[in-house]
Amino acid sequence: MLRVSASHGRSSRTPILAAVALVLSLAVLCSLPCPAQAAAPAKKDSPARARPKDVAVTATVSTTEAKPGDTIAYKVSARLQPGYHIYIYSKEDNEVGPKNTRFDLFDPAGLMIEGDWAASKIAITKKEPAFPELESVSFYEGEVTWSVPLKVPADAKAGKRTIRCQASYQICNAEKCSFPGRWTLPDVVVNVLPSDQTQVPPTPKPSKPDSRPAIVPRSIHVSASLTPQEARPGEVVKFQVTARLDPGWHVYDYAKTQPEAGPRVTTFDVFDLGGLKVMDDWASDVPPQVKKDPSFDQIEVSTFEGQVTWTLSLQVPPETAPGAKTIRLQFGCQLCDEKSCLPPARWTLAPVTLKVVKGGVGAIVPTRPETPPAGATAVKSAKTPKVVSEVERTAEQGIIPLMIASALGGLLALVMPCVWPMVPITVNFFVKQGQANKEKGGSTTGLAVTYCLAIIGVFTAVGVFCSFFLSATALPKLANNPWLNFGVAGLFFAFGLSLLGLFEVRLPNALLNASAKGEGRGGLIGVVFMALTLTITSFTCTFPVVGGLLVMASAGQFFYPIIGLATFSTVLALPFFLLALSPGLLSKVPKSGDWMNAVKVVGGLVEIGAAFKFLNTAELAFSTPDNAWIDAEFILTAWVVLAAVCGFYLLGFFRTDHDHAEVKVGPGRMVLGICFLGMALYLAPALFGRPPQSMMWERLVVGLLPPDVGKLSAGPAGGSTLAGGESHKKATSTDPAQAQREEKSFHGVWWGFSYEDALAKAKAEGKPVLIDFTGVNCANCRLMEARVLPRPEVVELLKKFVTVQLYTDFVPIDSITRNEREQLAEKNQEREYKLTNDYSNPFYVIVSPDETLLGARGGYREPQAFVAFLEDVLDKHKGAGKVVQAGSTP
Repeated sequence: MLRVSASHGRSSRTPILAAVALVLSLAVLCSLPCPAQAAAPAKKDSPARARPKDVAVTATVSTTEAKPGDTIAYKVSARLQPGYHIYIYSKEDNEVGPKNTRFDLFDPAGLMIEGDWAASKIAITKKEPAFPELESVSFYEGEVTWSVPLKVPADAKAGKRTIRCQASYQICNAEKCSFPGRWTLPDVVVNVLPSDQTQVPPTPKPSKPDSRPAIVPRSIHVSASLTPQEARPGEVVKFQVTARLDPGWHVYDYAKTQPEAGPRVTTFDVFDLGGLKVMDDWASDVPPQVKKDPSFDQIEVSTFEGQVTWTLSLQVPPETAPGAKTIRLQFGCQLCDEKSCLPPARWTLAPVTLKVVKGGVGAIVPTRPETPPAGATAVKSAKTPKVVSEVERTAEQGIIPLMIASALGGLLALVMPCVWPMVPITVNFFVKQGQANKEKGGSTTGLAVTYCLAIIGVFTAVGVFCSFFLSATALPKLANNPWLNFGVAGLFFAFGLSLLGLFEVRLPNALLNASAKGEGRGGLIGVVFMALTLTITSFTCTFPVVGGLLVMASAGQFFYPIIGLATFSTVLALPFFLLALSPGLLSKVPKSGDWMNAVKVVGGLVEIGAAFKFLNTAELAFSTPDNAWIDAEFILTAWVVLAAVCGFYLLGFFRTDHDHAEVKVGPGRMVLGICFLGMALYLAPALFGRPPQSMMWERLVVGLLPPDVGKLSAGPAGGSTLAGGESHKKATSTDPAQAQREEKSFHGVWWGFSYEDALAKAKAEGKPVLIDFTGVNCANCRLMEARVLPRPEVVELLKKFVTVQLYTDFVPIDSITRNEREQLAEKNQEREYKLTNDYSNPFYVIVSPDETLLGARGGYREPQAFVAFLEDVLDKHKGAGKVVQAGSTP
């Protein structure tokens, strides 16, 4: 009984002890400090994939270090692609219409918000077709920055503070709007210094020390100035450096980097900007004198004599507080006369001071949702007008005008050399198919129809969907892709050698059974491949109509691009349909015999000749035309040899292993053999500097050969060289901007490669700028350079312009890297789109010195039409200088 009682007592106490332990544990846990919950925005972020890609939104602060009691500016900047706009900031969303921009500063890191958000510029206000229920909307284009003041508390502890903000916005263009969403911006870190620590900014110093006073030349007097000397936040001032030289002395042109050879160029080291922002590069008020310098082995140099002033644009940031801003600069140069040169020297000029006064758009801090001031106009700047391509304007008139314009564009494409390499390839392919089908008792009519429909379908579908899902430049980039062109060249070499009988090209049985039933080996697959090859080949030289349609497709419009591209490709496909049918007529010949083997041998040699063209296109992605191994001389030599071999073979001078024992030379073989030998004799003199002076050479051969075809000419007859044989001025600088300034090419007149340099020269001389948007692999561009630009009547007009060539596929400058050449080309593409809303090559655009668009024409133009275009623009420039829309009518 006692044992039982004791055991029961222990059992009754166990739950009590467990309960006490549980209460004590909960008490300990509750006494522990809870981890701080991370700050989060009021509303959850939208999906990342819905964030619009046509705007870059970033966050920064005016200074990354501050003391307790200081006020800093937290800034959110939006940089938009051309054609897009973002709406004004407001604390509340509109009930109808677009979504206003909002900011949720959900984690100010202990800093105190001292005001409301302010924009860096006045909004544009006008009616928007996408929101007809609203009288007007307000938005920004280009780049805009909102800022809000944040104060560091007086008792703030030293350490790093992370500021986090969520931005809510929507962007639109003329056709569509993005998803209105919310996305958290990247964190911004501010270092709070101890309150007793005084921030002593380091004394600004130039990157290189000044030269000894004894070296500083006394024959040049350099001074710096500011215009105006007072400015408000947001305004732009001109920082000017004037050099006055004593008679007989000259100084060299400005450059960012020093060339490997030659004299020391003029340099500017603005080592203390006083908080101002650089807006552009230095530009001289007079053009330099270009001459050969006897002091430096007759190197061609750019010099100034007498007096010259260089100007740099500086902007006062919108958040700048009133006060004095000091700008300091170190000037570097080398002086020479006709006999000798002084040592190069650097010296710091006297500082200049800018007085920042109150006012300006940056000082406006609204206390209510942002609205434009009364009476404010929101007219878009004339320098960046909304440009509508000719194709888009034609589409607005209806389907019939668009189809007519597209059909005319297709006819124009047929007489251009961009698609001609596909002619012999098409004939060869269907000759082989005709022989195979004849042995089976069939015909090539079905394949010819399929080929025509495949061209239309592939051209339209690939053009529309690649442009929409990628960009309007996706297909031209694909056509210039080196690996694709290497692959096409390899296939054509293989097909050519197969036709010669070296080996037999066999497709996998699975593919043959799935897609070539009843059509013979390579039937349907070959037809689709041929159609795809024709499509890609044609996009190496984007035609004006096609370029405008691709831009429309990239903006989300499908109906008009499909109609236009289908009409264009139908006209383009009809001749190839007839070419595909023509070999089928050979099936009516009673015997396939020796003549069919002759067709295969000649076809194989012709296809090998065409493969060299694709090999050159692939190589030019890695080198410039002047450094290419497969250049114009190489390809022309190959074509001359192949044409001669075809001629001698057809005339029976030799036979292959597959020929009959006795080769009979009938009338057909004799005529074709004479034609091939005549072609070899016609082209051969060009290898010795004497190209034919005929329409066939200018309109056909020049467009088919590589871009360095101009070096085949020994004089001005070829249109690409001066009388002394000079056709290029090669850049030596490895800096892309300076290399563009140095590189020049000659086509009737000298064409520069730098748009900024051309614009500065135009401002100095009061001339309009003629921009030639061109391409290394653009056949029609070579046609313009050889047939139109060197004509005397055209040259006389070109002298009245500042001419510049902007390459949109690869910029052919030897001194810079491949990646830099591609980056410069992409920049030129963006400029072409901004000016023309098109991506065609060639495209000739003319702007005034203040960058007002005066006129534009795309595609190949006959000399008379091009002269009329230039004269019309010159009349506009002399008169009112009206802004006109880009025209690309074929």
